[in-house]
Amino acid sequence: MNKLAFAATAALLTGCIVTSVHPFYTSKDVVFEPALLGQWTNTQQSDERWTFEKEAQNFYLLTQVSGNETNLTQVHLFKFAGQMFMDLAGVDQKCNAMPPPIPSHLVLRVFQLGPTLRMAPLNHDWLKALLEKEPKALQHELIGDKPDDSRVVLTADTPELQRFLSNHLKTDDAWKDPLELKRN
Repeated sequence: MNKLAFAATAALLTGCIVTSVHPFYTSKDVVFEPALLGQWTNTQQSDERWTFEKEAQNFYLLTQVSGNETNLTQVHLFKFAGQMFMDLAGVDQKCNAMPPPIPSHLVLRVFQLGPTLRMAPLNHDWLKALLEKEPKALQHELIGDKPDDSRVVLTADTPELQRFLSNHLKTDDAWKDPLELKRN
């Protein structure tokens, strides 16, 4: 998983992260926003820096530095259902480990690009509780040895993921605990 932006800042400071085996975007959804480029600092952890660089036509390379650790992540910014999101995926997909790691995606909902970057992941605890009540709400697997320690891995395809996101844009608990970055 390439630490997926330090597990999205340690699940944005608390809890687990929701990963998906499929991207949350289609090529028609991807946008490039120059305002994202540059270096940002986590307003809650001043030693954590996120640097977005243009990697190709419509995606970014994110270098996240926190303490002595550096992580590289591919980021696709996309608009869907009138909202902006980021899909983060590990850069090092050519691992020689056996069995090879499964590439994964993490979604962040972008609430604001400026003057601060404000975003939140899909809330793992909310999603896990929803899927326990409604297992058919979204294709998924629970990974882990114990039910209390399990985490949600989404196996739904991109159209199903997008339908789910669209259905829960107004669900406050789905997008709580935002992360805020300020420009350096």
